[in-house]
Amino acid sequence: MPQEAKLQLVKVSKTFGHPHGMVKALEGIDLIVYPQEFVSILGPSGCGKSTLFNIIAGLLRADQEGQIFLDHRRIDGEQGLVAYMPQKDLLFPWRTVLDNAIIGLELAGVRRQEARKEARELFQHFGLAGFEHQYPATLSGGMRQRVALIRTLLFKKEIMLLDEPFGALDAMTRTLMQQWLLQVWSEFRKTILFITHDVEEAIFLSDRIYVLTARPGSVKAVKPVPLPRPRCLQMVTSPPFTTLKAELLELVREESEKAFLANLIRSN
Repeated sequence: MPQEAKLQLVKVSKTFGHPHGMVKALEGIDLIVYPQEFVSILGPSGCGKSTLFNIIAGLLRADQEGQIFLDHRRIDGEQGLVAYMPQKDLLFPWRTVLDNAIIGLELAGVRRQEARKEARELFQHFGLAGFEHQYPATLSGGMRQRVALIRTLLFKKEIMLLDEPFGALDAMTRTLMQQWLLQVWSEFRKTILFITHDVEEAIFLSDRIYVLTARPGSVKAVKPVPLPRPRCLQMVTSPPFTTLKAELLELVREESEKAFLANLIRSN
């Protein structure tokens, strides 16, 4: 394991104003990601996972005591340093999928003709050759997510934040996309921080897994994944996989129950 952190969060908290008082979404998050590592974040709904990504991406600022470092440089509130793929693909329906993919390059000042040429090479690589001039509405969910990931890669940042990118896909497509993502990660060697609600998905993809508590989200556990790479589907029935799955399911179940009870109390 490399000793130099690529991304490090120190005591990151976030409090939001609310008509009935202040709401604390995150509390004292310590998190570290090493170069070219694949790290997943698990936790119950509402524990602040997406808020955490927005803070890392500079879209929100953490509370005063929190610190965020990229390559040992403090980056609190700075935007444009990481590539961020949100839950929805957010493809513009009026642009072809090729022109959707080049948005990052265009924002960086690359001429459209040059940007299209660069993106076309990835379309071939990602199995989308021939679909460049289609519009998003004509593509399947898995194909749209591949276009969104091409767009994310073309932002050309060393760190990619992927927020439940496969959550809306059917089970078969999701499995295929997980295998495909691992191939992409293996080839491009980006550092990936990945949010998911799916314990099996987290284990199959990751080097390490952070489990967050119910709101306010804090780190409940950090679990290394004791599986060799490259990964294959047969691993999901192996003892190391099933043992870790049982541990993670119990951790998430505990926090989900806390979240449910807290919501019940607030609603009354």
